[in-house]
Amino acid sequence: MKKILVALIIGSTLFSCSNDDDSQHNSALIGTWVWTSSSGGIAGIEETPQSTGDTRIIEISANSIKRYRNGTLESQINYLINTSISIIYNDLYEMIIQENEFKFIFEITGSNLVLIEDCIDCFTHEYVKQ
Repeated sequence: MKKILVALIIGSTLFSCSNDDDSQHNSALIGTWVWTSSSGGIAGIEETPQSTGDTRIIEISANSIKRYRNGTLESQINYLINTSISIIYNDLYEMIIQENEFKFIFEITGSNLVLIEDCIDCFTHEYVKQ
């Protein structure tokens, strides 16, 4: 009986520990990101600040994303990070899931952020941390 009790205590302790990877991804996302390019869609569109004349910035906090275009706030939406099955890759990925349930696969490499819209014929957006 003591062995079962010890096993239960150890098991519940292991499962109640927080995942440091989630907090690391979240802290790496937090900040101001400047748009460098977008590509995708059924027409294979390629956009950059030079081709559109737009400046786009996203500010990511611990729980919300603000999107600015040419200095004007366009949107603010809450999000969380969760593992979900991607509809484009049919595999598990950590994703930014907005409160409207729109999902982005994200990749951070150094000061670069890639947001991949998790939908068919959608866009990939690239940013650099300010």
